[in-house]
Order: sequence, then C-alpha cells, then structure tokens
Amino acid sequence: MEQPLPFVDAHVHFWDRAAFRYDWLEGTELPFRFLPEDLDGAPESLVFVQADCAPEQGLAEAEWAGELVRAQSDAGAVVAFAPVEDRAALPGWIEQLREMPAVVGVRRLLQDEPEALLESAELAAGLRRIGAAGLSFDACVRHGQLPALLTLVRAAPDVDVVLDHLGKPPVRDGWSSPAADRWHASIRALAAGPRTTVKLSGLALEAAPGPLLEQARPFLAATLEAFGPQRCMLGSDFPVSAAPPDAVPYTEWFEGVAGLVDAPHERDALLRGTALRTYRAAV
Repeated sequence: MEQPLPFVDAHVHFWDRAAFRYDWLEGTELPFRFLPEDLDGAPESLVFVQADCAPEQGLAEAEWAGELVRAQSDAGAVVAFAPVEDRAALPGWIEQLREMPAVVGVRRLLQDEPEALLESAELAAGLRRIGAAGLSFDACVRHGQLPALLTLVRAAPDVDVVLDHLGKPPVRDGWSSPAADRWHASIRALAAGPRTTVKLSGLALEAAPGPLLEQARPFLAATLEAFGPQRCMLGSDFPVSAAPPDAVPYTEWFEGVAGLVDAPHERDALLRGTALRTYRAAV
C-alpha cells in the first residue's frame, strides 16, 4: 500500500474555552476544546494560527499554542495575534512575542473590519514594524477586501505577507461569476508582489452545498497558476473547516489539492516546503 506523503498543516486552530474567551464561538456548534490530538491525521508539523480569543489574552494564547505545537514537533510554529494598528501597544507586544521561540508571524484578523482600517496609515506603519521585527503577516480577508489589501501590501513592501484561504473567493457564486473575475484579477495582482505567499485552505465555508473539491478546483488552479507551487502552501483550517456537512476529511484535503500538480517537487512544495520556508519552522 502506498504510504501517504509527509505534509505540514500550515493553518490550524486550537482552542480551549475553559482557559480563553472566544466570543465568536458562542452559539456555534464548534467544539468546546480542540487540541492536536483531535486531528484525524499525522502532519509532520503544525502552524497554529491565532484563534481570535479576547485580545487581552493574545499573548497567553501564543505561549500556550507554542507549547502545543512544539510538543508535537520541534518544527511547530505559531502565528500570534498582535494589535498591529496600535502604535503605542505594538512595540511592547512584539518584544514579548519575540521571547516565544515558536512565534514566527502575526495575524490581526481583518475579514470583518472596515476598508478604512485596511487603508489606514496606522495599519501600514504597524505592518512595517512587524516586518522589521522579522515576523511575517497572515492576511485573512474576504474577496471584496482584496483591493484594499493590495494597497496595504504595497505600503509595506518589505514584509512577508501570507494570504489566508485564497482571499476567501466566491466559490458559491461559481467560476464564471463577475465576483470570481474580480477575485482572479486581485489574486494575480497580489501574486506580482515578490514577498506574498498564499494558503490553499479554508474554502469549506465559502462553497455551496455539494462536493467541495469539485467546486473549489478552478479557484485552486487559478491560484496555483498565479503564485506557482513554490509560493503556495496547504492548511486544513480545522476545526472551522471541518464543521460544514460537505467538509473534506482532514488528510483528504491535503491529498486532493496536492493532486492538482504533477511534478514531485511541486507536490513537496505544496505539502511542506513552502510552509517550512515561510514560517522558518525547519530551523
């Protein structure tokens, strides 16, 4: 029997509602607690991405998550919360994050924020400070926010920016929709920046009922064409993307998307190489 290829999960969330407060989880059917042992698979290493706990708990969450991922693998990494637009608080926050060996990047969730924040001088200045500290920035936006994100990226050209979830494309609208055309144009523009990478992840909540990989294939293929496999990485977005009825099982997502490329070195880049390089988790 063929052995599964090794992979890095470049986007996974863990939480424990007994220890941290997650207002967005209230009223959902997502689990009370989700930890590495709850994954139905054996990744080579994990990249924890902040799970949007109460902002004042962000540093404690990063330290807790670092212990989780480093217990699973020495190459585990953490993308932590930081108040990027807060000029007064950010320098001290970065100083504390840099004392945590697993922390390699920052995410300030932007998907529900107004366009004015994405285009603000404060956010751009904070992003430049993040880059100067040697940290990457995960950008989680919806497809309609991609033009504003492009403006932000151009205002901070020396920062390694990782686009989460393909920019949440309009999968349920279909590949032939005007919204998909606008998304595609933005993806090509972002890919033109030499320091941008993208995660092939998080599409379960963007799709209509039915087989996810079938709906997502043209969006995944377009992203692979724009960025190239060497700048694409795979993530599960579990347990969030495990919730919909048509969710793809954990290891099947990695296998299915990796099957979109033919060359072994391209599959290795998708499954592990890009994530290890981007998050410096191999060090």
